[in-house]
Amino acid sequence: MPKKLEGVIIALPTPLTKDENIDIASLRTLVDYCITEGTNGIMILGTMGEGASLLDCQRQQMIESTVEQVNGRIPVLATASGSSTRRNIEHVKAIDKSGADYIVCTSPYYYKYPDPESLIQHIERIADIADTPLIFYNAPLFTGNAVHTDILERIIHMEKVAGIKDSSCNFGNFVELLRRYPDKETRPGTIMQGDESVFDSSLLMGADGVVSGGGVAFIKLLTQLYGAAVSNDRMRSIQYQQQFSKELSKLLTSDPQRNWLYSIKNELVKTRVISNAYVTAPFPDSII
Repeated sequence: MPKKLEGVIIALPTPLTKDENIDIASLRTLVDYCITEGTNGIMILGTMGEGASLLDCQRQQMIESTVEQVNGRIPVLATASGSSTRRNIEHVKAIDKSGADYIVCTSPYYYKYPDPESLIQHIERIADIADTPLIFYNAPLFTGNAVHTDILERIIHMEKVAGIKDSSCNFGNFVELLRRYPDKETRPGTIMQGDESVFDSSLLMGADGVVSGGGVAFIKLLTQLYGAAVSNDRMRSIQYQQQFSKELSKLLTSDPQRNWLYSIKNELVKTRVISNAYVTAPFPDSII
């Protein structure tokens, strides 16, 4: 198991060309930018990374190119998600060979799985074949499958699971998990918050870190927020959270559900980090 994951993890957008292929040159620039700005890790192919929309060959190209460019400087988290256990396992096998430091795995999506044991079996089967440690990504707004705190607790105790990234936007359940493991040094795995509206509260309650897609445009601000919170400087962490929320809201425009992906990429174009703001169809590739 690698060193415990903590700090500010940036979920990368996937730079694309006009024909929706990976823009490798922009990807390399983006990786270096994130590292220079101070991120503690990079997550690829998640929600921000359009992982569910890319072809398998593109996913593999994204993983290999990112790992090569990072070159061991920070941890790389590669997402393996699909609508079935078998499909997830195929993604995991590919990532295992890539040199990524962690595999990020969600619950299956599209179909509803009301029996929590189906999720437990899903993660167990993936863990059995994985050599790389897993991070479970709880994202019910995208997968359609909610995960109760008791099930998260069972998952985090699995031998090859290194931690939880929670993007459920259910702060009560997240805090309950932290309450059960108040000591960072002895908890069974890392516990990270993915809901960007409660980074300050989560860190002050003892979360190990945050994972942010929108934060790719505000990495230094997020590192300041993280530093203030882990130093238990409540007032400064609140102020940084307010600033981050205000800047992110302004970036995402008045209708973020329609344009959020393009808006974030377009900001990176404006700051000359990547070349183009192309997104996978049918996402709109402009501000509507």
